[in-house]
Amino acid sequence: MVLQKKGITVETFFPNKYITFQLDNLQWIEGEIKAIQNDSIFINQKIARIVSNAWGLPVRDTVALGLLKYNIHQIYALPLKNQQLGVVTSGAIFQVAGAGFIVLNAANCFIQNESFFATQNITNVSIAAGVFLFGKILQWNHPSKIILGKKYILKNIKMGV
Repeated sequence: MVLQKKGITVETFFPNKYITFQLDNLQWIEGEIKAIQNDSIFINQKIARIVSNAWGLPVRDTVALGLLKYNIHQIYALPLKNQQLGVVTSGAIFQVAGAGFIVLNAANCFIQNESFFATQNITNVSIAAGVFLFGKILQWNHPSKIILGKKYILKNIKMGV
């Protein structure tokens, strides 16, 4: 099975490889590929998490949920690989900062019985709204997943034996 971008292979999937994908019902599935047959993929679904042990130290805990069969056409998206500085490029930090300043400013105006629509206050809120909008633009330009469709396709290839 291959993931192609405009006809060029980006990633290859084969049995015993770990895969994470999103179904068309928006549920994320992760696990080890057991087999690929025709248009179906068999996944030994696993959930890996970091939990604390008896001494409070972080350890990896894996839960196996069993073998599941999915049609390749049910796969809606795959996570984007090699994202660096994800918090900054995803725009989340700018959105939190902008929205946080606006809420804090509104709370201060309410507590101090000042007008929210004062000239200096509107300037500060406008700058905060601009920061929030910048974060939203970053979010739109740096997606966290590859949505299958026109640009990316996932297809099964037959291997000769």
